[in-house]
Amino acid sequence: MPVSTTGLALPLPPVELRFMGESDEKLIDVGDELAGLLVSHGLTDAASILDVGCGYGRLALGILHSTHHRGPYLGFDILARHVEWCQTRLSPSFPTMRFVRLDVRNERYNPKGTIEATQATFPTGAGSIDVIAMFSVYTHLYRPDIERYLAETRRVLRPGAVAVTTWFLFDEARLPQVTSEQSMHRMIHVLDSVTRYSDEGNPLRAIAYDQGAVEGLARAAGLEIVAIERGTWAGEPGRSYQDVVVFRRPSGGLGRFVARVFGRQPGGSSA
Repeated sequence: MPVSTTGLALPLPPVELRFMGESDEKLIDVGDELAGLLVSHGLTDAASILDVGCGYGRLALGILHSTHHRGPYLGFDILARHVEWCQTRLSPSFPTMRFVRLDVRNERYNPKGTIEATQATFPTGAGSIDVIAMFSVYTHLYRPDIERYLAETRRVLRPGAVAVTTWFLFDEARLPQVTSEQSMHRMIHVLDSVTRYSDEGNPLRAIAYDQGAVEGLARAAGLEIVAIERGTWAGEPGRSYQDVVVFRRPSGGLGRFVARVFGRQPGGSSA
């Protein structure tokens, strides 16, 4: 049984709630990896965290297991059973962690949801959050929903605060890789000029966006991109499976649009 950094035993979700059916060891390893991503992009022990798409608490468990974070944590998800498990098994032992459900409609995960994703409101106040985590969320959203989530990201972040997010990205140079048999998700189906997906009958199983389009969406939302790190999903080396994009709410005005891209600069020029 894994324990938190305070020595308390960590309850683990039942296998039937785990998206990948992963083992206990793999569950903790991935949670630690995600928590490590937040730390590497500025998470401090007292920071407020918003975990968008918290699921069955994978990131929350990683934070408890591998960091000394004791600030407020709020996770929300569209899946009722997953949120209920977190509410009943994690929050009683770790009261700084709260979990809520939003009944947002998603074609793949919550088709009967009562809230359209384009109308969703993150359950926290404006300028209240130091770090947003969005892991495996943008990989399952259509572009109008992404525009809403980016707008909400800017609304709830404090000036200078960041959102650490994951995506499937492509550009002209990467297209042969993401459509090849080496890719874990062959993005061979075209939705429009900037959107591809892997499963013909289920676009939101894994959906990819042109990197330049994502940069444009960030600018339109009033966010800076401060880092882009490519993941291993398309057969390239990397520290994470999905591509990582870190957004920041500028401290004043729109600020300067900056990106540190592995192998590519904004606009497509070579690094």
